Amino acid sequence: MQLITIIISIAISLTGSAVSGTALLFLRRWFKKKDARDEKADKLKAKENVLIIKSINAVGHLTEATAIALRDGHCNGQISKSLEEYKKVDKEMYQYLLERNADK
Repeated sequence: MQLITIIISIAISLTGSAVSGTALLFLRRWFKKKDARDEKADKLKAKENVLIIKSINAVGHLTEATAIALRDGHCNGQISKSLEEYKKVDKEMYQYLLERNADK
């Protein structure tokens, strides 16, 4: 009788260990994949933030050049330079948005 009880308790212990070990294995894999997704998302957010700052800066330069041209009554090349900078950043932002939406 005691031998059967010992065998049953060992079987229950082994089953419990196997179940908890399997659960931990799946949790570890899930967290590893989640960390990889989070890292990728963080990199994309960082790139997006840089592009937003570049865009704001380009719009600021364009606004400043326009204000100077209006004040002085003529263009001195600053608007063309600022407009080219704005177009470049706008193209960069458009490419980024295309890439980002292609991933989804």
